[in-house]
Amino acid sequence: MRRSFITAFLLLATVAAIPAAATTRIVHFKSPSGNLNCIAGTAPSAFAECLARKATWSHVRTKPANCNLDWAPYNLALNTRRVTIGACRGDVGPRCFNNCSTLAYGKSVTVGSIRCRSAVNGITCRYVSGKLAGFRIAQQGYVVWRS
Repeated sequence: MRRSFITAFLLLATVAAIPAAATTRIVHFKSPSGNLNCIAGTAPSAFAECLARKATWSHVRTKPANCNLDWAPYNLALNTRRVTIGACRGDVGPRCFNNCSTLAYGKSVTVGSIRCRSAVNGITCRYVSGKLAGFRIAQQGYVVWRS
């Protein structure tokens, strides 16, 4: 009896010493028009990524030679205070299908240290403190703020 009590106590003490896993938050949303699809999250650090399903940008990056997957030229991503334009990917990206909410014009969502705001002129995602790196994406083009 004493041995099983000690074993159970040691097991409980070991489990209690393991730090709790950080809570990961993912938000998937689209603009009211449905043309801009975004995802923002906190794993492993804050990030935001948006895709214009239809765009009229005249300054599109061409597919890099080292990209062996599909090229998404109308994709902007923000992570570690850096903005990436275009994406080499083997998935559909932040496209909204069934589990995607609409971020109404004038509304915003904050995930970790990044806030995304919807407006008639596009969706803006920027860090909320420190150097305000980020981007605004729209059908007509994009703006990038670098730290």
